[in-house]
Parts: sequence; C-alpha cells; structure tokens
Amino acid sequence: MDLLQPLLHLAQAGLSGYSLFHAYISVSNLHQYEQKMEKAAEWSDTAKHELHKTRTTQTSSALSILSSVIISLGLVSSPTPTITKVLLNTASIAICVLARTHISNFWANKAKVPLVKGFNAAITSTNVVKDHLGVLAISWIVSSVIEAWRLGNN
Repeated sequence: MDLLQPLLHLAQAGLSGYSLFHAYISVSNLHQYEQKMEKAAEWSDTAKHELHKTRTTQTSSALSILSSVIISLGLVSSPTPTITKVLLNTASIAICVLARTHISNFWANKAKVPLVKGFNAAITSTNVVKDHLGVLAISWIVSSVIEAWRLGNN
C-alpha cells in the first residue's frame, strides 16, 4: 500500500496535466468568439448570461484541475499517512465533483453548430475535461480510502 499511494498520485497529476491541456484548448477556442459574445451581451440578457456561464465554467474547470495537480504532487512527496492528507483527498473529491457538476449543468445542452469549428472544438474539449474530472473524483475516492486505511493501521 505504501507504494500504491504515490503511484496513484502521480497518475492523478498526469491526468490533471492532460486535462489542463484540454482546458487550454477550450479557452483558446472560445477566445476566438469573445468579442462577438461581448457585443451580443450588450444587447441581450440571455447572451450576457451565456457569456458569464461560459467564463465561470471554464474558470472552475481550470482551477479544479490545477488544484488536483498541486495536491497530487504535494501528496507524492509525503509518505506518512496523516489526517491532513485524508482531508486533502476528501477536499479534492468535493472540488472535482462540484466543478464537474457546474460544467455539466451548463455545457450538457450545448449543441455543436455547423461552420463554427472553434466553438465545436471547445465543446468537445470541455466534455473531455468534464469526463476527466469524473475520473479524478473516483481516483480521489480511492486515494481517500487507502489513506484512511493506512492512517488507521499506522
């Protein structure tokens, strides 16, 4: 079990890094339409709301993934089980689940639009990030159970 935990955290860091790449793709592709979206937001409350939700979901995905990278790398270097590590694992579960839910609630109903490749690519990348957050949440659950078991048997 002592070797499993660092390997799991390295895998979490790797998946988180790959997810950050997809988050970057999403933000870059959406940035192409930023001025048009801002112009539409001046005239429409719906467009203003959509722009706000687009920005907040992209921000929450990036921040949750970044926290997963930081926490997983921090936990790799700490071999002894502690209550702090259990709490960090538990917090990571909550962060991933909340971000995934936030993203899913907004992006689940977004249809791909013909002739708007960048926007469609952003939808695809955002869905990849959403799926990765689900996998990360599961990995944090596994890590929490292992850490709690190690703490109880220490």
